[in-house]
Amino acid sequence: MDRSRHSDDKILDAAQSALLDLGLRNTTLAEVARRAGASRMTLYRRYPDIDALLTEVLGRQLIRVVRRNAGLQELAGGDRSARDLLVTGTVEVVRAFHGDLLMHKILESDAEFLLPYLTRDFGPLQHYALDLLSVRLEQGHEDASIRAGSVALQARTVLLTAQSFVISARAAGPVPMDRLLEELSGMLDAYLRPDGNGARPSGSGHEE
Repeated sequence: MDRSRHSDDKILDAAQSALLDLGLRNTTLAEVARRAGASRMTLYRRYPDIDALLTEVLGRQLIRVVRRNAGLQELAGGDRSARDLLVTGTVEVVRAFHGDLLMHKILESDAEFLLPYLTRDFGPLQHYALDLLSVRLEQGHEDASIRAGSVALQARTVLLTAQSFVISARAAGPVPMDRLLEELSGMLDAYLRPDGNGARPSGSGHEE
């Protein structure tokens, strides 16, 4: 079967369906091909192995979660500062990750599959998130709701903090997720606010 009859989305949808039904360890290229109505050779030409395919499935879904929950359409101004929008959007993305069926499945049974997201250079998901955070940070510098500083450094700090609340929250044991997210919100707000309460890297500027 040729590429025109089996779009990437159809194959990724089939792989996501198999992963949710069977788990990561039991999902094979042959099963994905069967669900997609494609030949196994079609998949072999596009993906060297099942891990490469499932990594693409996960990356696509994670970007979708970020896009749906980051409050991209909301503009700073009026009653909503850029800092408020950034903090709220980040917390809602973390909350959405914990409610996402695919993410829940992987965290429950195959959390080690996420290790590359923690131990290697940033991939497409992190760069997408950094771009969104950078826009909000620049808006926050303009409306004076976020302390002055390096946008690149602040964006990476927020991203790494949020990422830890996604990947490592289960280690908190019986603490309710809502309570953890309240703490995340307060932590990010204190870090970004320009009144001197947030952590400030040595040598960075600040707004009066």
